[in-house]
Amino acid sequence: MPKRRDQKSKQPAKTRSGLWDYIVQTLKVAEKPSWDEVWSTFKVTVTGFLIVGVIGFLFQLTALYLVGG
Repeated sequence: MPKRRDQKSKQPAKTRSGLWDYIVQTLKVAEKPSWDEVWSTFKVTVTGFLIVGVIGFLFQLTALYLVGG
């Protein structure tokens, strides 16, 4: 009959080394973005804000006319 292993030995050790290794690996691979990448991201973000703002404004304007304010 085989010996039973202790339940505690089946669980992995609770350490942060796995997460820490992942963070260190990510920082090693990371690069500073070029100016073109920053500018493109800025343009997309501003365009998105404008689109959401215009849609919200149109909803408010429609609600104002429907209610009759």
